[in-house]
Amino acid sequence: IRQDAARDNADVAAIARMAGNPEDLETLDAYCTTGSLRGAAERLHLHHSSVARRIDQIAKTLGVDLTEPTGLMRARLALTVWRLLDG
Repeated sequence: IRQDAARDNADVAAIARMAGNPEDLETLDAYCTTGSLRGAAERLHLHHSSVARRIDQIAKTLGVDLTEPTGLMRARLALTVWRLLDG
């Protein structure tokens, strides 16, 4: 994929916008890595309800339902592509 095409992808562009908030990026990364609120909470040393609130807000920013497998996969792919582009 050409870099400009990857950057123009709506999911990747949303991750790029979100990257200005390291807390959101760290939360999304933990959630994508573990695939669960409790796993992300443990990794971040937070209560799972705090992570749930963050994930809800991030999902709105991304326009993706992160509780659904397809939404989580989209977020994982977008995060990976963003890192490859801007690593």
